Amino acid sequence: MKELIQKYNRPSPRYTSYPPVPFWQNTPNEENWIRHLKTSYNPQTGLDLYVHVPFCESLCYYCGCNRTITKNHSVEDKYLELILKEWDLYQKKLGFTPKINSLHFGGGTPTFLSPEHLDQLIKALLKVKDQDFIGSIEIDPRTCQPGHLKVLSENGIKRVSLGIQDFDAGVQAAINRHQPVSLVEGLLEKINQFDFSSINFDLIYGLPQQTVQTVADTIKDVARMKPDLIAFYSYAHLPEKIKNQRLIKDADLPSPELKRELYETGKKLLVEAGYVDIGMDHFALPSSFLFQAQQEKKLHRNFMGYVDKKSSILLGLGPTSISDSSLSFMQNTKELKDYAEKLNANALPLEKGHSHTEVDLKVQQIILDLMCKHSVNVTLAELPDHLDVSRELKHFSEDGLLELNGHDIVVTPLGKTFVRNIAMSFDYHLRRQQNTTRFSQTI
Repeated sequence: MKELIQKYNRPSPRYTSYPPVPFWQNTPNEENWIRHLKTSYNPQTGLDLYVHVPFCESLCYYCGCNRTITKNHSVEDKYLELILKEWDLYQKKLGFTPKINSLHFGGGTPTFLSPEHLDQLIKALLKVKDQDFIGSIEIDPRTCQPGHLKVLSENGIKRVSLGIQDFDAGVQAAINRHQPVSLVEGLLEKINQFDFSSINFDLIYGLPQQTVQTVADTIKDVARMKPDLIAFYSYAHLPEKIKNQRLIKDADLPSPELKRELYETGKKLLVEAGYVDIGMDHFALPSSFLFQAQQEKKLHRNFMGYVDKKSSILLGLGPTSISDSSLSFMQNTKELKDYAEKLNANALPLEKGHSHTEVDLKVQQIILDLMCKHSVNVTLAELPDHLDVSRELKHFSEDGLLELNGHDIVVTPLGKTFVRNIAMSFDYHLRRQQNTTRFSQTI
């Protein structure tokens, strides 16, 4: 494993989309974007809605999300107006009110919004929803109030994801996120008073001051609380791109070898606690919806990670949100000021996008199959740079990372660790890139 890590640990996209954002081309204009949405919309399945809430009360040094740090909650009223104006513009331009298949809140900190504002926003967005509607939200345990939980439960937002990261006091000090175990345990007691269907914990390995022991202690605390799902993410240290990460000392970060040991330690303890490795840093109890989706070959991956139910459209509201029409991608403006200016001019706050080619869609499906099913059937000769792809797959096979059988490619248990590397072989945009985009390391 050590030799394989040395060989394959290199920068790579995380493939929550294909092509990755840095390689997007041919941005659709607003007219074509709306046309793509209309073409892909299926009234039976509706669309999936993502809402970005960019506000946080304090800065976490590791964070790479789009957010505004403020304790001034007077910004809430104006922000709700903007989100609802964007949603209203989409309805007018589409000519109908889409049915909502699922609604997900991310951030920033969605629970920055007061329970009253959250209730108002959810009700406005869910006037037409699927009978099997799924609602989920990211929660900061430090700002979540009982009122939030009541509003979420009453409005059908039954899946919650708690930002934990790490329970060690030294690590928390190094990332400026004080959040003791007792605080999370207290919140879980309140969550269990309502009928939420799923609880996820977000954890991060590779943070400053982490050791094998601190990770082991955190995992033991987490396993005792028994959330349904755990996302055990790799910290991507990119201080040249993310200014707040410069507040983290390089000397406090683990070496690549130690970082891998942190992951393997956490994974071993999670498996011992009854969790199943779903893939790409996600772990699930056998009773969870994500495990069931994997067993039924219904797992899907998008900008929000792994999901079990999807429509043909993912529509993002709020600054920096990304949408997927199945024919194209589109991202909103990143700055809140620009977002507001465009909406106040009655224009959708679009910034950049990508129009898919037939080859893009073919490679997209290959990468999705590799990451969700760990197998794919593909005719290599039909792909760009197929000789290079074939040669690289042969090397992966020789290293025991996959099995080749005719057109079938099967990722081995060992190969799951390197699935981003395997996906890279099919990424012709990456192979031909003309820029110097910096991605996080695969391991």
